[in-house]
Amino acid sequence: MIIRIRRKFLAILVLLYPILLQAQSPELAEADFFDDAPLILTASRMSKPLNESPASVTVIDRQMIASSGSRELADIFRLVPGFIVGNLNGNTPVITYQGLGSSFARRLQVLVDGRSVFIPSFGGVSWTNLPLLIEDIERVEVIRGPNAATYGSNAFLATINIITRHAAEDIGARYSITTSDNANPDIGDAYLRLGYHLGNVDWRLSAGTLNDEGFSNINDSRQTNKFNFRLDYLANNQQFWTFQAGSSNSEKGLGETDDPTDIARDKEASNSYVNINWEQVRSDSSTNVRLAFTEQKVIDNFITEPFTFGIIPEITTSIDFDRVSNRTDLEIVQNEEINERLRLVYGLNLRRDNVKSLFLTNDNEYHVIDTSRLFTGVEWRIDENWLLDVGTTLEDSTFIDAAYSPRFSILRKLSQNHMLRFVASRARRNPILFELEGLTIYTANNESGVTFNDLLSSLPADIIPDFDVKVSEGDPNILPEDLVSYEIGLRSQIIDQALTTDIKIFTYTISDFINGTRFYEVPVDSTTGEPVQIFSDFGFVVKGQSVANDEEDIRVNGFEFSLDISPSHNLDIKSGFSVV
Repeated sequence: MIIRIRRKFLAILVLLYPILLQAQSPELAEADFFDDAPLILTASRMSKPLNESPASVTVIDRQMIASSGSRELADIFRLVPGFIVGNLNGNTPVITYQGLGSSFARRLQVLVDGRSVFIPSFGGVSWTNLPLLIEDIERVEVIRGPNAATYGSNAFLATINIITRHAAEDIGARYSITTSDNANPDIGDAYLRLGYHLGNVDWRLSAGTLNDEGFSNINDSRQTNKFNFRLDYLANNQQFWTFQAGSSNSEKGLGETDDPTDIARDKEASNSYVNINWEQVRSDSSTNVRLAFTEQKVIDNFITEPFTFGIIPEITTSIDFDRVSNRTDLEIVQNEEINERLRLVYGLNLRRDNVKSLFLTNDNEYHVIDTSRLFTGVEWRIDENWLLDVGTTLEDSTFIDAAYSPRFSILRKLSQNHMLRFVASRARRNPILFELEGLTIYTANNESGVTFNDLLSSLPADIIPDFDVKVSEGDPNILPEDLVSYEIGLRSQIIDQALTTDIKIFTYTISDFINGTRFYEVPVDSTTGEPVQIFSDFGFVVKGQSVANDEEDIRVNGFEFSLDISPSHNLDIKSGFSVV
């Protein structure tokens, strides 16, 4: 598989090589492209001013995060145009972009310091249980649009990169306590940080807890404890080492007291990671190597209370939502400055995901997903007014054939204060494990001793046996979602850069949209795997839901507008408007 990808990657370089040969070299000061504009990293893996981004970008800096008063990370995305933030069961944040979402945001790529935290089983991100403290965040870069050309599948509708602070920025000690102002508080948060500098080494140790009793009418209390450690080391020859490790443990209330199949209970979850990053910086190039390991565990299993299943009373079943997933991730990125007009980035990413879940796959075996990704990008300043940015990713995985995700972006400088951009891109979302190999079956236990003869005299007098109920299954032949997107945008900085606007008009089409709405008959015999005959004979058929359905196409048109006003260093006003 690696050899096949390597050959295709060489083909990409051959296609891009004529661009390199045609590049010209007259001097062009970077200040000509909006000096003082903030630098971003996420859009193309090349550090560049925000105005030169090949996609729509929103940056939430440290000052805005602190001023927002947010207790948890998910709330700050209310500041991003087009993003919708809600809660499931009161204590589980749900984030989506442009309305195409679900309980698990499968079409967003979320990174922490470049490390993907996307869950390979259900998809999405466990926002509450991320081993990340909001006080340690330096800024958040949000790419509002497809970014698969840079980060591959799942960078489908948007990409979020959360960048934490360098350890040297947090020397000394700091603590904070947040609590309710009544005698019986339902909120109790705390944060403690220690930072130290010694020669070429800086380190930070931070810990925190987030607790609340939730709403009074639902079981949504939560308690989350987090720990993080970061060490930054500057070695000889401009070599930078970063070591990060962290863990998070949470307990959340779930379920309802009046629902026998979803009883009130506590769910426990843990999330831990190790991230090692090495970077070599030279005058005209840099090399970055990152190795990361992440593990997530969920404990959530219970026995239902007796409930009615069709005409059969007092049925019980065991529900096991326990799951374990871990990820090993290796990434190498090379940046090259060919001359003052031309820059190149390329690299590879190798990832292995292991998932074990009885609920998801009806077994206790680890399911392995291997993903290989090669990417490249070119930035070419054609002249003082035109900037071309071209990139593509070639990705292959265990279940899905290799495919390209290209992006073409051209920017036109209209004046010193206005930059116009046109972006055309293609992205792919690979199905998650649940959509490919998912198989959820419950064994219903008839504990009542009720016979069909008791219910309908015309039926056999045998006691109803235990039987399996299949409620969802994946489809190994399901196709990836495919997106083609076009965008026209205008970014402006006026009134001495105190007022910034960004206008975006876009349209995109998603082919083979996976919506999970196919239904089928599900009661099956536990030994033969066939539908229970007596159910189908007398019409007692239970319907279940299959998540594997890619028969729809989706067309989306929209407009987004953001307005940032900074009249002074002490006042920032951010606003956004979105119509989809």
